[in-house]
Amino acid sequence: MRVLMIAPPGAGKGTQGALIAAHFDIPHIATGELLRKHVARRTALGQAVQKHLDRGELVPDEIVLGMLREAMIAAKAAGGGFVLDGIPRNMPQARAAYLMGRELGMTADVALHLQADDAELMRRLLARAALEYRSDDTADIIAQRLALYHEVTSPIVAWYRNRGILVSVDAMRSARQVGREILVALEAMRPLLDHVPEEARLAVDLTSLGDAFGATGVAASTSD
Repeated sequence: MRVLMIAPPGAGKGTQGALIAAHFDIPHIATGELLRKHVARRTALGQAVQKHLDRGELVPDEIVLGMLREAMIAAKAAGGGFVLDGIPRNMPQARAAYLMGRELGMTADVALHLQADDAELMRRLLARAALEYRSDDTADIIAQRLALYHEVTSPIVAWYRNRGILVSVDAMRSARQVGREILVALEAMRPLLDHVPEEARLAVDLTSLGDAFGATGVAASTSD
């Protein structure tokens, strides 16, 4: 099972990525964690990352993609599955990750899209900021992050939908309820992946199935 995740901040991407990885016994490739590990180990990539961080700059795509390539090669050696968390964040990254996957024989089987209402995401992120004493996460800053997410992510979602690998899930519920729905969907898809070519697949929208999976309320908070 090879899954990449698309989700706004506060939708629970980290939580669900870890759950999927544990359930299918596959590596959880979280690009933020990769960056921190390379910086801590002072690898060549890590030193390049630190220079950008010291200047207050975003880490360039080529560095992030270099780390991703290393992680995907390791995942292939470990059995070929992965959960990708943190990339793609824009169309150039999506296309670069796809070409990398084709080169390595590791293209994603599923692009998992966690959908949530902006008002709920704002509530979760403000609650998390208060809990973690993150004074920089104000309502204005969170609103800017969500607006940027919608601006750059909409073309990505459409691209994966056109490729037939998009699976959309309602993330407005508790992490347990969302996780249960995701695992049921992925388990149902798993037997088909080796037999249905990508060009013959169809996008799956599970966002209307909340009632069947116990949509009794939203989560108090989730991981990003």
